[in-house]
Amino acid sequence: MEENKPRGVPLSPKSMVDSVADWPLHRVVEHLRRKEKEEKVAASTFIFCRSSIKSLMPVVGELAGRYGVSRNRMCSWLAYHGIMFAREDAVLQNLAVVWSKLRQTSLLIDDVDTIDMMSSMLPYSPRFQDDKRSKLSLYDWASSEFGDTAEVCGVPRFRIVQVYLIKSILSDDVDQIIGTANRLSDEVSRWDWWMKVRLGALSQLVEKGG
Repeated sequence: MEENKPRGVPLSPKSMVDSVADWPLHRVVEHLRRKEKEEKVAASTFIFCRSSIKSLMPVVGELAGRYGVSRNRMCSWLAYHGIMFAREDAVLQNLAVVWSKLRQTSLLIDDVDTIDMMSSMLPYSPRFQDDKRSKLSLYDWASSEFGDTAEVCGVPRFRIVQVYLIKSILSDDVDQIIGTANRLSDEVSRWDWWMKVRLGALSQLVEKGG
């Protein structure tokens, strides 16, 4: 995954003593308000969702009202925070290494069976979802990076974006949405478990091929 990171990521802190993934959402909001004003950078990419994790969109709207911004801007800020979580997710890092090794080896020896098995694993889907179509606003570079990671995780890009929006949301004060936040936290735990299972399955394919 490291090689896929864009260079000169816009709006990213140039120097800091802690990780953005360790920041609560309100600190991310403060940072992005300032940086957007200084750099005059706006979100310019939409990704379209066939469905969404239940209650996610209303929660994004609630946060947008809390911070006094549009829903699109709030979504972009959450996704910015979310991609920082994804970058430091050890399971995703290991998945990227294993997935890349499998692909390289399979293409080298024309192992189409392994390629097919990598693509046919049951993908993650949320336990509770809303089938209404929607769209999410992201910075260009974040959308691209989420796309690369989604391929490794075997899910559509909108799925992984939604999960990491929730991880950002849960870093904020959730007292006013505590019931919903508890369910969303359970869904994030379910995602984390699913990715660990996927890592285990792909690792077994590497061992069999080795």
